[in-house]
Amino acid sequence: MAFVLTRNSEAGLSRPRQIAYIIIIIVFSILIYLFAGRGMRSFLVPSRSMEPTLLPNDYLLTCTEKTYSRGDVVVLIDPEDPKSYIVKRIVAVGGDTVSIDSNALILNGQFASEPYVLEPMQYSMPNSVKVPEGEVFILGDNRNVSEDSSRWDKNSNWKQQTLPIDTIVGRVRCIFLPPSRMQTVQRYPLVNAEGK
Repeated sequence: MAFVLTRNSEAGLSRPRQIAYIIIIIVFSILIYLFAGRGMRSFLVPSRSMEPTLLPNDYLLTCTEKTYSRGDVVVLIDPEDPKSYIVKRIVAVGGDTVSIDSNALILNGQFASEPYVLEPMQYSMPNSVKVPEGEVFILGDNRNVSEDSSRWDKNSNWKQQTLPIDTIVGRVRCIFLPPSRMQTVQRYPLVNAEGK
């Protein structure tokens, strides 16, 4: 009995199969880079403190960054429970002075526009806070229900109003679940009325 070689058997793998293997290798290489090289991690949003930007039960992907800026949404180690995480927005970095007056964020002595906030703040923080170098001041976008830098000095076991940058796990890059909420989470260039 004679065997007839077909073109596919002579060439080894078919062209579509070669392309599929190449795509698989590329996808795995990207994932290895993101998880090992960029510290990508996933988190579940547990509360309403970041509404409307993030909703309860959103699944997030974060990546570590070399630097973090005002306006970044980040996941941090919870200062009240180091085995847990919180997600908040950085509103001030080292060298900034921040306060809350007349239901608004005052950054370096001037009003700061924050279109992402759910509603006006129903509290004030008249004593300004000078953020030490290497630390950040964070607030939730749903300010009136958020446990954050505005409340830690008086309402919690954490008696500082700032957190060290090394407690940041990563910047939130996207919401990946549920599918109806799938989107990137953009940085917001947070500056005061003078553009500083």
